[in-house]
Amino acid sequence: MKQIAGKVLLNIIIFSTLFWACEPCDDCGPGNTYPYFKLSILNKSSLDTLIADKARIETEIDSIDDALANPDNSSIQQALNNAKTVKSDSLTLINDLIKDTNSKLISIASINGEKNLFEDKNGSDSLKLFRIPINTNQDESDYAIAIEFVEKEEYLKIKYELFDTIINNKITKSAKSLEIIEHSFDSIRGPFGCTPINECISNQLEIYVEI
Repeated sequence: MKQIAGKVLLNIIIFSTLFWACEPCDDCGPGNTYPYFKLSILNKSSLDTLIADKARIETEIDSIDDALANPDNSSIQQALNNAKTVKSDSLTLINDLIKDTNSKLISIASINGEKNLFEDKNGSDSLKLFRIPINTNQDESDYAIAIEFVEKEEYLKIKYELFDTIINNKITKSAKSLEIIEHSFDSIRGPFGCTPINECISNQLEIYVEI
């Protein structure tokens, strides 16, 4: 009886595995690949430049206001008003860019040369958080990350422990004890996300970086 029950259980496992392998791959993108870790990116260099540009334009607008307040400039008032409008439009644009940059809204052009990996529900590739797949064939993963409009590729290497688990009723791999080995970012923090960190599966963890 035990042998029969064992054979039935084995057949169920084999069937389930084959069925899973034959399912349409609608969720094979990085958004639902297991295991993964979450990556948050702040373009600090762009933010610093934008803040400096904002301060410069605000100073220029103040200078135009001073010129408008001077009666001697009545003959060029229209030109001054036009210049102020242009500067004000630029300031509005920069404030919007600062808001987007502060929110960490960014695009990853490619990872290890692979493009078009990320997309939000509206089809945009600008995201605030990226689910980065982990290589389940080894206990380390390397990433060459190209960020949109940034010339230099960034490098990240992590290590972890792999183990079998069940996610969404599927037998799959998961990772824990995730650690950063090497990176080329200006600043990096993490992983963080739950306590204790070494007991968290990678999917719960986030790494924050600045470029």
